[in-house]
Amino acid sequence: MSREIATMADEQLHGHTGHEADQQDTTVRKLFLVLHGKYGNVFAGKFATGELNEAGKDKGVLAALRVWSAALAKYPGPIIELAAERLKATHPEYPPSLPQFEKLCDAAMPRQTVAELEGWKRLPAPEVMPVDVQVEPRCDGKDWARRIVARAVAGDRSVSCAALRDARLALGLEGRMSWQ
Repeated sequence: MSREIATMADEQLHGHTGHEADQQDTTVRKLFLVLHGKYGNVFAGKFATGELNEAGKDKGVLAALRVWSAALAKYPGPIIELAAERLKATHPEYPPSLPQFEKLCDAAMPRQTVAELEGWKRLPAPEVMPVDVQVEPRCDGKDWARRIVARAVAGDRSVSCAALRDARLALGLEGRMSWQ
């Protein structure tokens, strides 16, 4: 890939291609505007060669735009924008180089799990059929426990062991308590 970037930069500098800055990635052009706005000519001066193309634009800046566009093509637009926002904290005085900006983009990328990195397929979500039980209310404050026990008896596998144990304790079906 570095040969491709070098070739694009050389073509832009020496005019061997018909590509103009208008065809560059919009996000990278916006990024260059933001960086020029934050750092002024310190940023633009890094790339300026003094050679102008037919449109009157500096060939060095256009070449840098193409190189940055090619290098940042692997990042989605919102990630590039987020990295640009983080420049205040990470580079308050001087503009970042391309590798430094790529590190900011890498840090802004959402983390992936090992399964996502390896391309493993996700297991389908288990199908849990709701178990509808009818419990006659007794208004003694233990109706919740009766519903849980009735669901477990009906085969509801979504009832946790702890919830079932607590319900059985509340109803006095397990371990006698002094208050029962």
